[in-house]
Amino acid sequence: TQTVYVQDLNNQQILAQINHDTKIDYIELNPGGNKLLFRDRRKQLYLYDIIEQTKSTLLSYCTYVNWVPFSDVVVAQNRNNLCVWYSIDEPDKMTKYDIKGDVESIERTEGKTEVIVDDGSNTYSYALEEALIAFGAALEYKSL
Repeated sequence: TQTVYVQDLNNQQILAQINHDTKIDYIELNPGGNKLLFRDRRKQLYLYDIIEQTKSTLLSYCTYVNWVPFSDVVVAQNRNNLCVWYSIDEPDKMTKYDIKGDVESIERTEGKTEVIVDDGSNTYSYALEEALIAFGAALEYKSL
């Protein structure tokens, strides 16, 4: 069993204790520090809500996962699907794009976010919905 502790470093308080039965190979907090993404060696992707103390399974056969920089948007790959959660507070609402190849990275520049995919001989970029990314970040971080 793997145990993950989330601790507030300002006051040393343990905010969450997450027990998981399989070794974790990816883990990252969102920018606000209230959501934790992790993937295990079986390629199962999970979201843990630190405030609500709930864990939900987002995706099976996950080969790539990352937060879009400076947002609460999640990008993951499952086989030939690019999966995007524009609102991670609603994990059942995922946008799926058919792709060929492997996700390499996420590039975010002023007003534009792209997922870079490599199929072995060519590199392609898939544009994400920047308005949804910006709106979600504004709501989450109260900058609307």
